Parts: sequence; C-alpha cells; structure tokens
Amino acid sequence: MVDVQRTAVRMMRLSGFSRVTVEQIAEAAGVSPSTVYRYFGTKEALVLWGGNGGELVARFADANVGKKRTVEQAFAETAIDMYGVDEKNLLAQLTLVFGNADLAVAFEHGLMSQRHALAEVIATHRESKSGARVAALAAAMLGVLIAVLDRWQATGGEKSLTRQITKAYEQVFA
Repeated sequence: MVDVQRTAVRMMRLSGFSRVTVEQIAEAAGVSPSTVYRYFGTKEALVLWGGNGGELVARFADANVGKKRTVEQAFAETAIDMYGVDEKNLLAQLTLVFGNADLAVAFEHGLMSQRHALAEVIATHRESKSGARVAALAAAMLGVLIAVLDRWQATGGEKSLTRQITKAYEQVFA
C-alpha cells in the first residue's frame, strides 16, 4: 500500500489532487480500484495515510521517559522516528497535503484529534492526573509538530527534518 500511496502522491503532484481518480491511481499502481477503496476508503485518506495521529500517540505511549528525558523530548524523538524515516516521500506527501486546503485541514484535524489521548499518555508518563495543564501541553506539542512539518515542506525540505523537530521542541519547551 506504500507503493500505491507513492504512486497517488506523484500523480496528484503532477496533475492536481482533483484531476486524478482512484481508478487512474489503481491502474498506475497495478492494483484494482476496489483494493484501493478497501485499504484507504477515500482518495483523501489515501493521501493522508501514514500521518496517523493515533499511531504517533501509541508509539509515544511506549517511549522511555525519565529524569534525563522529558516528555517533550520523548515526544519529539517519537515524531522523528515516525516521520523522519523516508523524508523524500514525506516531503512529496506533505507538499501535496499543505498545498490543498481541505487536505491540510484533514491532516491537522487528524493529529489534533489525538490531543486527549496524548494528554492521557503524558499524565501516565508523569505519573500524574490529566488536567487542563496536561491537555494544553498535549495540544501545544501537536501544534508544534504541525508547524514544523508545514514549515519544513514549505522550504522544500532543505534542512533535516530531524534537526527541525529537535530544534523546535528545544526552543518551545525549554
């Protein structure tokens, strides 16, 4: 399915999101349209696949947080592990996402919709209750990630995404 998504992103960047059909994507990827719909559901979900906030929170839940590693540092490292794996394809995907207002809203909503779950994980890591402060921290951590991803793609990925995430979290949460 990664190949199907890469094919879709490439086609949509060349021709525009609205001009490419699921049928065209399926043909170019060598699968049936029903396979694309079965795995992704919609054309929008096909583009957004892999940027899943739920997966990010689940990975963060398994992160090692301690006296020398804050929740903010652990979250930044989790984001790097998730998004920094294949920067070339991520850049193509994010350029398409942030270049289309509806996709950008859906991407941002997908991440921000995880703020309550992230707050619970932060509280667990801190061995504290989840209140307004933790909820605000969760929203801020997700907001910083969205801003970094948007800025990184806007500059054509000229600097390392890993460095951009690390620097942003150090500056904002110092």
